[in-house]
Amino acid sequence: MSDKRPDDERSENSEQDEDLMVLQTILEQGDNWPWSLAELIRDRGDGDEVAVEDAINRLHRGGMIHRTKENLIFPTRAAIYRAKVGE
Repeated sequence: MSDKRPDDERSENSEQDEDLMVLQTILEQGDNWPWSLAELIRDRGDGDEVAVEDAINRLHRGGMIHRTKENLIFPTRAAIYRAKVGE
C-alpha cells in the first residue's frame, strides 16, 4: 500500500505539469535563449511567480536547465536531446 495520499498525488501531478509547461516554453523557441525569469513568468500569463520559480528550481535540480546568477535560463543538452527524441 502506498503512503501517499490522493492530495499528494494531485500536487505531484500539478508540479510535473508546471515543470513540463515551463520546459516546453523554453524549448519551443528553438535556440532563442536565454530566457529571463521575468519573461517566463510573463509568458505564463497568470503571473504566478511562485509556480514558475518552483518549476525552475525543480528543473535545475533535475539537470534540465542551467540558471545563471542573473536568473537567465538555458536548457541543458539533455533537455534539448529529450525534446528532439520526443518529436
